Amino acid sequence: MNENLLKIINERQLVSAMNKTKWRELCGDFEELHSLNICIRYKLITSDEIFGFSPVWWDQLFEDTSAIEWLDFNPIVSEYRGRLVSDKETNRSAEILSVLKSRGIRYSNQESYFRVWGYLIPGACPEFV
Repeated sequence: MNENLLKIINERQLVSAMNKTKWRELCGDFEELHSLNICIRYKLITSDEIFGFSPVWWDQLFEDTSAIEWLDFNPIVSEYRGRLVSDKETNRSAEILSVLKSRGIRYSNQESYFRVWGYLIPGACPEFV
């Protein structure tokens, strides 16, 4: 981990909720499921910007895992079918939860999303499932 990240972690008194092994397992499993087109959004500890829901390259995301504060999975996948027909929506909750549970990755429900926490801030007590 680089010095800038350590400085931010210490200044904000962040507590790690995931380790590199868990991130590697999570990214590897979802890389294998890339055909499901599961979209995520995430926030890095280095910025206030939230990267909106989109498909990701899991091997590239793995490079940033040391800085991920949290990552949300959108279980609803929309498939465009044309201008005159509404999008087809598929619920991928079972696939997402299967990966999280098989790897022992704790998560919380945030709105209708599944949130994996990379770091916890002081005073934050997410309800883990």
